[in-house]
Amino acid sequence: MKLTKKFLNEAQDFALDVSYEAGEILLKYQKRRNSLEVMDKGPEGIASEADVKSEEYILDRIKERFPKHYILSEEDYNQNPQASYEEAAQQEFAWLIDPLDGTNNFVNGIPLYAVSIALLHKGEPVAGVVYNPTSGECFFAARGLGAHLIDFRINPFKKYHLMADKNTKEMHECIFSPAPIYETSSRFEKHLSVFRNNIIGARAVRRLGTAALELCYVANGNFDGYWEKNLKPWDVAAAGIVCKEAHVKMTDFDGKDYTPFDMSILAAREPLHGKIFGAIKR
Repeated sequence: MKLTKKFLNEAQDFALDVSYEAGEILLKYQKRRNSLEVMDKGPEGIASEADVKSEEYILDRIKERFPKHYILSEEDYNQNPQASYEEAAQQEFAWLIDPLDGTNNFVNGIPLYAVSIALLHKGEPVAGVVYNPTSGECFFAARGLGAHLIDFRINPFKKYHLMADKNTKEMHECIFSPAPIYETSSRFEKHLSVFRNNIIGARAVRRLGTAALELCYVANGNFDGYWEKNLKPWDVAAAGIVCKEAHVKMTDFDGKDYTPFDMSILAAREPLHGKIFGAIKR
């Protein structure tokens, strides 16, 4: 199937509609967050009733509209590990879903979390939406159609185009959103040491607890750079197409072009990307 402008627009509009409705579900559960059932997923973190209900809604909508498309979602994957990354990457069309990115924030009443929905074509993101229902910020993009931001709480009809070709700031002028870079077996003290080395020279550092929003904030210019390891495809697929369409350079820690199935990501506009890359490779 050819990726026509018409199809991409329809897929983007569909994802916008579904993300908004899933966000309304999350807001309802947020009002009674203190009584939510929370499930411990071990190294994978936690999930709540809100994650499950949001996912159920998104999956039902996709299956109804695109019954032949493959779906890989966070909560579904955790219960069905055979839904492998490789299978999603090989499909002609695959949806990557995170029904609630930032569950720790959500259950603690911190208003930084998002619904993340991406459409992949042969392993490459071609449309994506990242929506924070609390703030109303909704970032979205499709291949060749640009990256945009709308605010559902203030004016859902006004669309802002995210576009900047370069970031010429020096390191001491920047706000970064880096994660500690470490191996699973490392001790906490080493985590802190490596994290400190990664942020030397920055004016400020902010960690939000939601990779999808942090990447979108790079696209929007709120953050100058973001990097992290050991993310899942649904964490970065939708935000990845937003960044790409906003001219943010994305690579892994070896300098290879980003894909949602990589184990690391570094996002910043050039020439700043090269400066950060050199710093974290020291």
